[in-house]
Amino acid sequence: MNFSINKNTLQNLLTEHHKVIPLRTTLPILSTAFFKIEKDILTIKTTDLEQTITSSTRIEDEQDGKVCIPMAKLHEIVSAMPDDKIKFSTNEDFLIELNNKQGAYKITGRSPEEFPEDSVNKVLDKLKLKGQVLYNIINNTAYATSKDDLKPALSGVYFNFKKDGIVAVATDGHRLVKNTIKETTNADQSLVIPVKFLNIIKNVIDKKETIIIDIKENSLSTKQGNLIIETRVIKESYPDFNSVIPENNTIRANVNTHNLISCLKRVSIFSNRTTKQTILDFSEKGIVVSAQDPETSTSGKEHIDCEYNGENITTSYNAKYLIDVLQHIKTKEVNIYLSAPLSAATIQETDNSKEDETINLLMPLRLNN
Repeated sequence: MNFSINKNTLQNLLTEHHKVIPLRTTLPILSTAFFKIEKDILTIKTTDLEQTITSSTRIEDEQDGKVCIPMAKLHEIVSAMPDDKIKFSTNEDFLIELNNKQGAYKITGRSPEEFPEDSVNKVLDKLKLKGQVLYNIINNTAYATSKDDLKPALSGVYFNFKKDGIVAVATDGHRLVKNTIKETTNADQSLVIPVKFLNIIKNVIDKKETIIIDIKENSLSTKQGNLIIETRVIKESYPDFNSVIPENNTIRANVNTHNLISCLKRVSIFSNRTTKQTILDFSEKGIVVSAQDPETSTSGKEHIDCEYNGENITTSYNAKYLIDVLQHIKTKEVNIYLSAPLSAATIQETDNSKEDETINLLMPLRLNN
């Protein structure tokens, strides 16, 4: 196998592919990138057995063939090369030689026969979305997924694709985000998509271009330009999220988003390191934000102005979770809806619309006496 390729072109491709290479694996082949030359097209593939990235580009001076190249070493040497043409060649023992004006570099590869074969899945639905739409959905929801391996369904984002819209939901049991988008998809599928895959998509997606999504029996793939990314879907059933979203949160606090985030960051320094419990005392006079840690005999308290239309409520939250929610609010001010101290709060942007509505739910912590 022989070919020539521009250094920057290859480096950009390797940077995308590196995102699925596992940090540790008992299967050495998963630490490699599969290279295949057919006519004048180079195809590169990497996988961790859950997610697979495939890309292709035109090359020069080609001789058909295929080989698996250790990704870490290849990415490192290509990144260190100057912007120039790189010539690749391999022999029957899968020894890869890279040549440029500066010198020659040899890497021991592996047989392409070791690389996992593609799974064959029937396509159930195909849809097209604007890159910006998918990016926004991921950005609104992915942060709220669970990191608990014992709750596989919660480690992904639930997507419900309907002909006239999309509902995306993420929760870790402490907080929940529901994003409803009015967008024509002409699809009718529900599935749970792993957050690792969604974060990869978020990092590589071209927001200005359309992305093609194939929903299959056990997987989902996206295609944009010369890049195809596929993932297995999570087969665990997703919890009934609608039943936990309050409908009677009629008390509203309207507060400056940036000011509240800054206040929480300062006061929560004095909260318990484990629970991050921070108390919010809502009244017509504003919000008193306080925290204390009896173990270290430290405390902090601040007052922040807000518009408030109900009875006084004193409640508390994990400050990290509340800050996470607020950092995904894009409006200057935020609405916090309440009903009782131990009931979930719903948090929304001030310009929420039926075309693109995001509801953030946050469970309170029980106040320490």
